Amino acid sequence: MSLAITSDEVNALMQDAPFAHLYGFRLNALDDGACVLDVPYQSKFDRPDGLISGPVYMCAADIAVWFAIMTRLGVRGGAPTVTVQMQTAFLRGAVREDVQCRAKVLKWGKRLIYGTAECVNAKGNLLTHHTLTYIRPQEGVPDARLAAS
Repeated sequence: MSLAITSDEVNALMQDAPFAHLYGFRLNALDDGACVLDVPYQSKFDRPDGLISGPVYMCAADIAVWFAIMTRLGVRGGAPTVTVQMQTAFLRGAVREDVQCRAKVLKWGKRLIYGTAECVNAKGNLLTHHTLTYIRPQEGVPDARLAAS
């Protein structure tokens, strides 16, 4: 099965989107309903106690699932999808180290898409676990959040 989005398209989206570019995410792998992002360590995202701050993990998870969705829906079909729910469990802290975020789609619904993401360190230790729900736009409605209401 060929993917509906290429690595070049993912990299271009990450360059153009300030919320992705800010963190310096790098695409590691792309597969049907799956995406792996490398998250390079940046001291500017440290908490005062030296741990990497939570928003880094949450943004990586959100973007990785978004790209996993685009592997089937493409840029046009995947870009309009928006996150309607995200739950994060912080399991272990990371200190001054690179992280990897591995995302996969669990269920492709007609309107809702369910996915998970996990962030791990180089030793493979599980740092965070995320569950996400995305909504597809309703035809004729420009913003999927409006379609849900």
